[in-house]
Amino acid sequence: MVVILLIFLFLTSLYMGWVLWLYALWRRLAESTPFTSDASHLSILVPFRNESENLKALCQSLKAVLSHCQHVEVLFIDDHSIDDSIHVIQQFQSDYPGTRLLHQTDTFGKKKGVDLGVATSDRTWIVALDADVVLPENWLVAVAANTAHSKADMLILPLRIGPASNLISRLQEVEFLSVMGVTASMAAAGLPILCNGANLCFRKEAYESVRRQRRDFHITSGDDLFLLHALKAKHTIAWVHDLRTQVATQPHVTLRGLAMQRLRWMGKTSRMNDLALRYTAWLTFGMNALVMVGFCMTLNRPSLLPFFLLFFIAKAIADALLIFAVGQWMCIKRVKRFYGLLIFIYPLYATLFPLISILYKPTWKGRATNIA
Repeated sequence: MVVILLIFLFLTSLYMGWVLWLYALWRRLAESTPFTSDASHLSILVPFRNESENLKALCQSLKAVLSHCQHVEVLFIDDHSIDDSIHVIQQFQSDYPGTRLLHQTDTFGKKKGVDLGVATSDRTWIVALDADVVLPENWLVAVAANTAHSKADMLILPLRIGPASNLISRLQEVEFLSVMGVTASMAAAGLPILCNGANLCFRKEAYESVRRQRRDFHITSGDDLFLLHALKAKHTIAWVHDLRTQVATQPHVTLRGLAMQRLRWMGKTSRMNDLALRYTAWLTFGMNALVMVGFCMTLNRPSLLPFFLLFFIAKAIADALLIFAVGQWMCIKRVKRFYGLLIFIYPLYATLFPLISILYKPTWKGRATNIA
């Protein structure tokens, strides 16, 4: 029993030290708000497959941002859609004739779609977006300015999940704040481990310099993380602490949709050999697994309840510091209310899903994913 308690104490201390370090890094980030109306160096890539409804919202927001910034290239890449997506893009092209629609004729998947878009583009900077995002009005002005003034080769942009419409989506919104906190803080420390292809910038030259070395194009997902870790060795990667560059992506409203997404994310993470990423993943998994072990132990030995509560509350406070700070910066409301529920659900979810991802291959857009 003493050994078990020492393990609890050691891992809790390690985890809390790491989260508090991330929180300190986050607090040091300085807001950046450069400005330009010239986006002639940018190419926006939007790969899509069967996203007609989401594309309507994206195109509507894209019309607003294009009115503030000129000369940007816009490329939509179709991945064998069978719904009304192409018609939505053609309607958008009638208003913006410079928009181009590309088709993946011999390839499949978002990663190959991005690759086709990069090869087609003649601009120096690529901005990759998911088809289900909505852009704020000043997004393009901010992205153009940050890329024009940056010496980095990849810029990680902020992303939020929302707006939330039910309890499942609200919990996703709060949980994802921790992901953004880790993403930004680790990048600020010079140890970037995460990014999201729903809102990501990189230089075309940097992409092409690592393309032949990559061995991940057969893996379905991971267009963002595999690129980040390919660039990490010899290129500069930075977080953009400019709220104007934040976009919103749609949450899943069903448990099945959420489960499939998280299993895809965990599947691609397991393929990374990055030490900092593995440390983060194992520490997070170990801490949440300990919460579940501690809970089961108190059922058998109620005398351990005070120790377990102390351990549980310490973890909850450390996590809250980072999540509340990110939520405040992103202007997300009612974070505290739903965080109070999330702390009881997340340990189970964060323990089971990594284990399930070892054995189960999720589907995406009607296709089986390949992570081998």
